[in-house]
Amino acid sequence: MEAIKNSTKLLIFFFLITFLALKIQSQTLNQTNSTNDPYKLLHIIHNPNGTITRIKEFYPTVPPNTSLSLAYSKDVSLNPKKKTWVRVYLPNRPEPINLPIIVYAHGGGFILLSTATPNFDSFLSNTASQLTVLVVSIEYRLAPEHRLPAAYDDVLEALHWVKAKKDNWVKKYGDISKCILMGESAGGNIAYTVGLRASHLINKLKPLDIRGLVLIQPFFGGINRTQSEISLPDSSGLPLAITDLMWNLSLPLGANRNHQYCNPIIKNGSKKFKIMKELGWRVAIAGCDGDRLFDKQVELYKYLKKQRVNVIGNFSKGDYHGVFVTEPAKIKMVLEFIRNVFSSYLS
Repeated sequence: MEAIKNSTKLLIFFFLITFLALKIQSQTLNQTNSTNDPYKLLHIIHNPNGTITRIKEFYPTVPPNTSLSLAYSKDVSLNPKKKTWVRVYLPNRPEPINLPIIVYAHGGGFILLSTATPNFDSFLSNTASQLTVLVVSIEYRLAPEHRLPAAYDDVLEALHWVKAKKDNWVKKYGDISKCILMGESAGGNIAYTVGLRASHLINKLKPLDIRGLVLIQPFFGGINRTQSEISLPDSSGLPLAITDLMWNLSLPLGANRNHQYCNPIIKNGSKKFKIMKELGWRVAIAGCDGDRLFDKQVELYKYLKKQRVNVIGNFSKGDYHGVFVTEPAKIKMVLEFIRNVFSSYLS
């Protein structure tokens, strides 16, 4: 009888050990698959027709703010055929007139997020309030449904929309002679590329007058890996599997990461910056060395400096990609940087 009891105990013990081992193995396998699969990491599903499904619970949005706060906001149609729109932010001030205008493009690797994403909405409310500006943030078309240059086209269209004063807030409160083009991450890439295009359309954009660009941790890359891409751990954010997927889904079909949309200084860069330089635009670039994209940002800064563009850099230690639109202290810091760079136009 005692032998049977001991045998039963050993059997139970063996079962528990086996179950625990299988559970650990399963967890490890799931973690590995999740780490290696950028679709799982981004909570998106690849569809057979080349589109993606963005799982909604992971991508919340917030409505415009119509109550007393840092700034009021509202959504206005940009191009109904393309289903693009803008969210306009008006600072909560007694008589907000002749406000400089910031035209903004949000981040998300060209494939995700919205100007109504909570972090961006909060950041832009703070921007409107702290810099006393009117913000026009564009809900541009996303890839892969609309590959580049679709996003560039939409933001350029928004500049013409501002010029035409098609919105009553822009008409009543804005000063289109003091316009700054700004973006974060993929939006920084958009601001730079659209800025280059806009510099050749100055006469068509008048009386709108662009005074410069603000590139916050702009999203650039290339075929050759940089040191920050290689050395930073995946835990710092933006694993290479994710950035590679974003470029694969957003670049024109057949293009690689040495396309100029991704690598702005390939083949000695665009010659369009020369007009930007002649116009006296200022280019502000903010980044941090905890960001995997850091080296490409510094590379662009040095390139523009070498070409004698009026570029000002603010590169800090540590942190991570997205920090300047996420953490209040960092938001305050980057807005103060922008204020200093454009002190002639911002109060």
